Amino acid sequence: MKVILQNAITLNGLIAGENHNTNWVSDADWQSFVDLANKVGNIIIGRTTYEVMKKAGEVNNYANLLIVVLTKNKNLEREGEKIAITSKKPKDVLKMMEEKGYKEVLIAGGGKLNASFIKEGLIDEIFFDVHPIILGKGTQVFAADEFQYKLKLLESKKLSENVVQLHYKVIK
Repeated sequence: MKVILQNAITLNGLIAGENHNTNWVSDADWQSFVDLANKVGNIIIGRTTYEVMKKAGEVNNYANLLIVVLTKNKNLEREGEKIAITSKKPKDVLKMMEEKGYKEVLIAGGGKLNASFIKEGLIDEIFFDVHPIILGKGTQVFAADEFQYKLKLLESKKLSENVVQLHYKVIK
């Protein structure tokens, strides 16, 4: 199974500003994300990202996808047709997705979720949509943890006048 991470990031590696603010993310970046999510057919996100999406009314934008939400709170677990909330470990989530027939999955944050997948060596490719902004506070693309990976640049392209998408393969 191919595991893809895609995040909009600032020049200093943040995926959200203070209070989970992402108002700096460009329309071209959102479109790139939606296109990849539709191609893959699913997104895997953390509970905080899910709550932010729900509050903004964005969950309905992905009604044709399976949204898998990872949480540490077993009391929140439930499995519906389009939304599954689980406390499973990353490897077990990937096994579940494989059993559902998916060949690829899209990891879409936040920083703790991203770190949990990269730490276990589960991410195969990364798309970073780099925005020309530097934020003093916010959520890092990977929460601090013990891991190190080298990447191979597969492609770089402009999404808009000021946003560049970097596509990497994770070297394992």
